[in-house]
Amino acid sequence: MKTNREEILQNALQLFMSMNYESVSLQMIAHSVGLTKTGIFNYYPSKLDLFIAVADRYLFHLQDPENKFAPSDGSLRDFIDKYVEGVERTMAEIVRLGNIQREKMPGQLANAGYFHLYQQVLFYYPDGKQKLHEWMEKEELLWNDIIRGGVERGELREDTDIQEAAALFRQVFIGLAYQMSFSDGLDVGILRKRFHHIYGLLTR
Repeated sequence: MKTNREEILQNALQLFMSMNYESVSLQMIAHSVGLTKTGIFNYYPSKLDLFIAVADRYLFHLQDPENKFAPSDGSLRDFIDKYVEGVERTMAEIVRLGNIQREKMPGQLANAGYFHLYQQVLFYYPDGKQKLHEWMEKEELLWNDIIRGGVERGELREDTDIQEAAALFRQVFIGLAYQMSFSDGLDVGILRKRFHHIYGLLTR
C-alpha cells in the first residue's frame, strides 16, 4: 500500500504524543509507515518541518474555534451546548489519532499525550508560545463576544463582568481537561454541568 502524507503525519503525531521531541527520530517515523529515512525526506526535509506540520494539522487547525465549534443561535446557553459538543468531537478525534499504535499509546493516555504535545510546541515550534497565545486569545474573544451579546439582549445580568465570566468558563474547561487527562479523559457531562452552573449564576 502506498504511503501518503496523512499517514506520515498521523504516525508522527502518535510518536510526538508518546515521546519527547529529542527522542523521536525520522528513522522511527519512517519505520512506522514502512518507508526508509530517505523516503520521509521526499515529504519533509527535516524532523522540525515534520513536527511543525503535525502541530499545524492536529493542534492549531483542530483546536481553531472556527473548526471546533458549530455556529450557535447567539445565546450563551446554546453556545455552551455547542462548545461542549465541539470539545467531545475533538476529544474523540484525539483518542482515535493517539490509538494508531495502541501498544504505545493506550486510549486512556491519549489525552495526556496531547497535553504533552502542547508542551513540546512551546519549546520546539518556532514562535510556538506566540502562536499558542494567539489561538487561546481567539477563543477568549469568542467567549467575550457571546457573553457581551447575552448581556445586551437581557439573557444575562446587566452587572455581569464580561471578561471575568469568559475567563471563568475557560479556566473550568482547561482545569478539568488537564486533571482528567491522566485518567479516562475529560468527562463532558461534568463539563456541561459546571458550565450550566456558571450560566445559572450569571442569569440570577
